[in-house]
Amino acid sequence: MATIEDVAALAGVSVATVSRVMNNSYVVSEEKRKRVLQAAQTLDYRPPSYGRGQKKSVNKTILVICSVVIYEVIAGIQAMAKELGYEVLIHYSADYNADLSTVGILKNKMVDGVIMLNMLLDNDALSSISSRFPVVQCGEYVNLKNAYQVTVDNEGGAHAVVSHLIESGWKRIAYVLPEIVDGTPQFAQVRLLGYRRALEEHGIPFDPSLIVRADFSLESGYEAGRKILALEPRPEAVFCAVDQLAIGCIHVFRDQGLHVPRDIAVAGFDDGESAEICSPPLTTIAQPYFEIGRDTVRLLTSLIKGEISVGRQVRLDYELKIRASTRREI
Repeated sequence: MATIEDVAALAGVSVATVSRVMNNSYVVSEEKRKRVLQAAQTLDYRPPSYGRGQKKSVNKTILVICSVVIYEVIAGIQAMAKELGYEVLIHYSADYNADLSTVGILKNKMVDGVIMLNMLLDNDALSSISSRFPVVQCGEYVNLKNAYQVTVDNEGGAHAVVSHLIESGWKRIAYVLPEIVDGTPQFAQVRLLGYRRALEEHGIPFDPSLIVRADFSLESGYEAGRKILALEPRPEAVFCAVDQLAIGCIHVFRDQGLHVPRDIAVAGFDDGESAEICSPPLTTIAQPYFEIGRDTVRLLTSLIKGEISVGRQVRLDYELKIRASTRREI
């Protein structure tokens, strides 16, 4: 099946130009319009069935399919949806590879668009849903041509917190990498890139032995902490891709009689509810959860209305929260 990128390549124009032609924009010259339409005809390219020129939606309903309930993100989704006149339905599935074809509201086409909140889907499953509905991935995402995604700047946040550790005097820094049955989530891989970039910029060689794998549970964080303490020489600091794992590490370090951060520093990512009240309070990267939810709805409704037809990733900024778990004076 031809893609919008294929049409752009054959016509010798940008993907944005193809999008403008398909949306009947007046800003495209007649010469380019003809080239794009000819290329589309040659390739038998057919834009998604939703969007501009289609019958106006009567559902005014957005379906959120989530594998984890992040309350602030949901609140942001609901607030923006209400502002724009949409209802929000939530379908929870703990299965990261759920068969979404069985979701009745999708089978009956009772929604205008879909938000995938931290859902891990393979490319085929996501392509299948995206061919029938406007879809925006929120938080976790699958890299797919012409996909729409809203997420925090994962690499930038990881780079910032690891740079903070290095500039505070710690050089040998472990990274706790969360995994699921089918592999490593995209966000954890991108945070690994930020970790490695911070090391490189500070002249510290990357050491694969300092990558410790875990799942997402507090217990797994505790076990990861045990593995870190067994490394020789022992790491001076630990960066965990999620706060839950960092808190598990703090527990095992304290149980072994170590002082955090004097003996070993710990940092996380997310700034969940437990980050500020754990002992010591956790240095972490705060995500703008509410804004992520709002921007996801903004992007989805633009897609529903046919205002955009070229995939994009919206990356929101983060905030480094420095707390006692990495303060040298403690």
